Amino acid sequence: MKIMVTGAAGLYGVHLIDQLVGRKDVSKVIGVDDFSRNFFEKDPFIKSPEFSKKFELIKKKFYDLTVEEFDKLKLSSVIHLAAFISIPESMERQDDYFQNNEYGTFRLMQTLVKTKDWPTIIYASSPEVYGNPIYTPMDTNHPMLPRSVYAVTKLAAEKHCRAMFEWYKYPVVIIRNFNTYGENQDIWGNAGVVSNFIVKALKNEPIIIHDSGEQTRDFQYVKDAVSAYTLVAVEGNGMAGDVFNIGTRKQTSIKNLAEMIKKLSGSTSDIHFEKGRSADLMSLEADYSKINRKAGWEPKFDMEEGLKRTIAWYKKFF
Repeated sequence: MKIMVTGAAGLYGVHLIDQLVGRKDVSKVIGVDDFSRNFFEKDPFIKSPEFSKKFELIKKKFYDLTVEEFDKLKLSSVIHLAAFISIPESMERQDDYFQNNEYGTFRLMQTLVKTKDWPTIIYASSPEVYGNPIYTPMDTNHPMLPRSVYAVTKLAAEKHCRAMFEWYKYPVVIIRNFNTYGENQDIWGNAGVVSNFIVKALKNEPIIIHDSGEQTRDFQYVKDAVSAYTLVAVEGNGMAGDVFNIGTRKQTSIKNLAEMIKKLSGSTSDIHFEKGRSADLMSLEADYSKINRKAGWEPKFDMEEGLKRTIAWYKKFF
C-alpha cells in the first residue's frame, strides 16, 4: 500500500507516519506539509530504519496538489490531517481558517475525484462540530451545533467530503478526534491545553485555568489516536461512508489535569484561575463503540502513562 499523509509534520502526522512505515503491508508513505508552523526540532520526524527506506516528503500546501501528482503516486489512501486548529485564533483569522480548512479541503476533494485510482480519503475532524453536549458520551449522531469558526470549517469540510461520497460514491471515511496530546504538540500561539500546562509546569510558571476548571475533556494519547487511522487505512475495506469518534470515553476536568501534570513533572507552579471564553464547551466525551465494533480499535494508554511519556519528551527542551 502507498499512503499519503497531509499535515505530516504535526502532532498526529509524525506519530502516524512512524506507525505506517513500520508495517510490512505499507510500501511507501508520502508526507505533505508546508511547514507553516514552528517546531521544537528542525526535523520533527521519528527516524527509524523503515522511515529512511519508505518515507518521501513533499513540501507544499495540500490543496495545491495536482491530479497528475496523485496519478503518478498511485496511492491507496490519503489521510488528511492538515488544518489550522486553534479555536480562539479562528475568531481572529476567520478568512484564513475558511481558506485553509474548508476551501482547501474542497479543492483537495475536487482534485481527488478527477484522479484515476480514487484513493480513499480519511478526513480528520473534531468533536467541536458537536458544540456543547446534549448528552454524553457523544456518539456520531449527536446534533451539530458548532460554536466557533474553527468548528464550522471542520464541519463544512466534512460535508464537502461527504458530498463526493453521496454523489459519486467516492470512498470517504471521517474520524472525529477528541482532545489529543503527546510528543511534538505545538506550544506557539494558541497551544493545546496539555502542552501549555506541561511547559508552564516545567518552567515553574503559573498554570492558568479559565473559569472554575470544572469543565471536562476526553484526553487521548496520540499513539492511541493515530492507531485508529492506521487501522482504517490498511484494514478499512467496506468502511467508505462511515463516521467515527475516537477518544477514551472518560472525562477529566481541566483542574484535575493541571494538578496531575504538576505532580508528574515535580513542578512548584501555582494554579491561577481567570475568566473563561464564551464559546468554550463545558464537556466532551467520546462514544467510540462504532470504530471498536468495525475496526477493533480501542485506546491502550491510560492518562498517567501518556502524560509521563509526553512530559519526558518536553523535558528535552525546558
